[in-house]
Amino acid sequence: MDKRKFHFQVMSLGHALDHFFVLIFPTVVLVLQKEWGLSYAELLKYGSLGVLAYGLGSLPSGWLGDRWSQRGMMNVYFYGMGLSAILTALAQTPEQLAAGVAAIGLFASIYHPVGTAVVFSTAEKTGRAIAVNGVAGNIGLASAAIVTAFISEMINWQAAFIIPGIVCVLSGFAYSWVSGDVSAINRKGNGRDTESLDRRSMIKLFMGIAVIACLGGLVFQSMTTALPKMVESAFSGSLGQTGMVATIIFVLAATVQMVIGELLDRVPARSLLLVIALGQVIFLILASMVSGMALIPVLICLMFFTFGQIPVNDWLIGHYAADEWRSRFYAMKYTLGLSVATVAYWLIAVVHDNTGEFTLLYLVLAAIMSLSVVAAWFMPKTRAQQAVIA
Repeated sequence: MDKRKFHFQVMSLGHALDHFFVLIFPTVVLVLQKEWGLSYAELLKYGSLGVLAYGLGSLPSGWLGDRWSQRGMMNVYFYGMGLSAILTALAQTPEQLAAGVAAIGLFASIYHPVGTAVVFSTAEKTGRAIAVNGVAGNIGLASAAIVTAFISEMINWQAAFIIPGIVCVLSGFAYSWVSGDVSAINRKGNGRDTESLDRRSMIKLFMGIAVIACLGGLVFQSMTTALPKMVESAFSGSLGQTGMVATIIFVLAATVQMVIGELLDRVPARSLLLVIALGQVIFLILASMVSGMALIPVLICLMFFTFGQIPVNDWLIGHYAADEWRSRFYAMKYTLGLSVATVAYWLIAVVHDNTGEFTLLYLVLAAIMSLSVVAAWFMPKTRAQQAVIA
């Protein structure tokens, strides 16, 4: 058995489970409304603790991954999240449910800062690995609602937590068995895929990544949140048709990460990031100029570029951050990206409530993304890129 390959497969399954678990609660709420006699808004408030824990837990998780053990943190992730889900199924009150969802969110926060660092440090082709791992996460995200709804209808809402919980714990056994000493795998890995920069260039690089993670995260959160409503405004179809079109756009956008992953092993990341950021600006402006069915292909292209940015940022951190700092840099990146979700919700609500459409939103996001283009432009050129230019 190829231990490195199986290790990567388990890590990718872990990424899919991470996004899946975070989205169990929003679907279960639809069942609990009837069983517990509470409104959707009331129940959603209890779930907010999970989202908060998911965002705030990234920084301490990254710190522990660097200072204690990445392998140890991944074991905590699999077993902690799985057992938390199983215990959440025992909830009898909204408060108990909130505690369970918060525990799931806290353990789920481990994956992005620690898991992404592990994937990078144990991969042979880092660009491809980051991309495939990202697609796995998107599969978990896309399948969460339909799988949770199916289990809830066929069995009950408790099973919608218990069954994934068991799968997660079993995945933990697989990880514990295959991971062995991750540092040993690292030593056989991708030393050729890392590069050191002088202090000034390193500061410029990570300031650029921070700006792009924050501003690009706002565009990502805004577009993924508002996309179903944008699709609905494009044509007068049923709710099912709107959901289907939105899902197709998400799935198509997720596949572009595979292309970006291959390009990262061949094209300078700074140039790739510039093209992706500029592409978002162009298609956001185009989205503000078209309507009806003409909006759909524009949204598809826009989401291509929006999803394409994710593996580039992850690759840059993995490529330039020192081993002892890598998890913390990932933690900061994901904390910045997730923290703007509240701003995205507010921005969408204000714009749509006041205008009844999204034209202004597209233009605001285009202006914001223009700053990301500037940030990418001022990133330092790598030795590889300078060699290509020469």
